[in-house]
Amino acid sequence: MPDRDQLLEAFTAGSLLRPDPTYMNVVDVIRGIAYACGADVSPDDHAKAIAGHLRDARHVILVLADGLGVNTVDGLARNTWLRRRMLRAIRAPFPATTPVAITSLATGEYPAQHAILGWWTYLPQVDAPATVFAHKRATDNRSLDGLGVAVECLLPGLPLLPRFTRDTALIMPAGIIDSAFTRWMAGDARRIGYHGQSEIVAATVERVRRADQPTFTYLYTPMPDTVAHEAGIDSAAAADAIDTLDAHLEAIEASLAEIRGGVRIMVIADHGHLAIDGSARFEVRDDDPLAALLRVPPAGDLRTQYWHVKPGAHAKFETEFRARFGEHFLLLSAATVDGLRLLGPASITPETRARLGDYLSVARGAAALRYAGFSGRDGYRRMRSSHSGLTPAEIEVPLILGGSGFTR
Repeated sequence: MPDRDQLLEAFTAGSLLRPDPTYMNVVDVIRGIAYACGADVSPDDHAKAIAGHLRDARHVILVLADGLGVNTVDGLARNTWLRRRMLRAIRAPFPATTPVAITSLATGEYPAQHAILGWWTYLPQVDAPATVFAHKRATDNRSLDGLGVAVECLLPGLPLLPRFTRDTALIMPAGIIDSAFTRWMAGDARRIGYHGQSEIVAATVERVRRADQPTFTYLYTPMPDTVAHEAGIDSAAAADAIDTLDAHLEAIEASLAEIRGGVRIMVIADHGHLAIDGSARFEVRDDDPLAALLRVPPAGDLRTQYWHVKPGAHAKFETEFRARFGEHFLLLSAATVDGLRLLGPASITPETRARLGDYLSVARGAAALRYAGFSGRDGYRRMRSSHSGLTPAEIEVPLILGGSGFTR
């Protein structure tokens, strides 16, 4: 059976989730927030529903809890803040990975339009994959700035936050607060760095309390993702990180309970997590026969990859890929990816098409695959949990609403 048909069967069975704009998703959330914060967006019904939750709130806080999937929240005790404030499940954009989702948050667009397709995204200007957040060519870690590639070339979308009419600020780890990506996302908005999770309560509360006008605050935390990769999403270490996050969010809500005009604290995630099958952890090296059929190393992520094949080598690549990895990965042509609207409800742009390449591969189950020449190989070998695929554990994320000054 062709891989396209196998993918459709998996969608029907529910083992994989088909990207479908009839389900509320992360793009709807940021468009709704943007609409409520004065940006020039045209909201659909989902975005209007989000904006309705924020009506009349003087202060809006969006928390992005990296890697916090719905199944993780559902497993928490009922008296936790996250469970008590949970509204519903929504979906992350595909591929379910941080650069893709946060670029959707930054632009209000799907990957089909914003053209960021994974942790590593092929960039025609340097004819190689780029590490998006590091703003480097992945094959040699050279700065894209040094190669003459401005951040606007890597990120062709138009950022949303500079179009908000509210006093806007971003609160993020100090190590990334001045990155090229963060500066592009923020525009002229204030950027506030913190050095540890223990600082996020004070930073958020102080920012809101000192404001003399309506505000929007974007708070990013890398928890539980950082711990989940290393120890597993079901580990005691991940549970501790989530408990700490839960306590911090409850403390923010309590500390801002008496703020005039009301506060809304909306929590979402960029993706969930899936435990990796240790027997299905693969690499493609430079001396691999498959690599000889490629123009450039495969881009993408650990559970979704993009393949740029040499002219005339497509049939051989398909045969060899499926012989090697077909048990664990589906291989889809670029035309199939676009036709099934896997990257969003509209057709892909020419820039996205150039970055996608000839094929996309996506994991059927719990396998992982990457190019061995990129940095981070030792961490990959230790990694217990990952994401970027289409399983419910990766795609379904929570929509959580707390705050003050409204009736739940």
